[in-house]
Amino acid sequence: MKDVKQIKVNGHQVGIRGLDQALEEIAPAYAPEREQELAERLLTRVRRENYIPGPARQAYAEALRDLLRKAVGLEPLAQATGGLSIQVACGGCAGGDRLIQAVYDALSRLGITGEVERVSDALEIAALGLRGTPALVVNGAVKAVGSIPPDGQIEEWLREAAGSAAQKS
Repeated sequence: MKDVKQIKVNGHQVGIRGLDQALEEIAPAYAPEREQELAERLLTRVRRENYIPGPARQAYAEALRDLLRKAVGLEPLAQATGGLSIQVACGGCAGGDRLIQAVYDALSRLGITGEVERVSDALEIAALGLRGTPALVVNGAVKAVGSIPPDGQIEEWLREAAGSAAQKS
């Protein structure tokens, strides 16, 4: 299903159908004073095509608000993990799956927390400045493109990024 986008809600990946179209409709009306209203409109819009359980409604609203902020070039308000931000760009190839697993394994071995996001949309991959897949981006820095780095190299990059993040806090 091409129109399903994966987002993180309460630490869980969920698929939202029609999210990109809803964002395209609502984001142009963004103004800081209307953020809450537009986030509610976004939630109402995606509920037309998706089941959102009542108890999880607030968590979905917060995740969608952050996506709305991201769509207009602002930083999200919620930081899901407080750890590293890791993006793995892949076009649906097995190499992308292997790279994601290698990243999870490295995070586990190092005891580092991080949010791992799969980026598979061609426009999002291009927006990251990537010219090939699979690719690894850690805290906004491109680390690898076109191949799966050795486990030791992935661990080194994650350790360095975790150290840099700790120094900034």
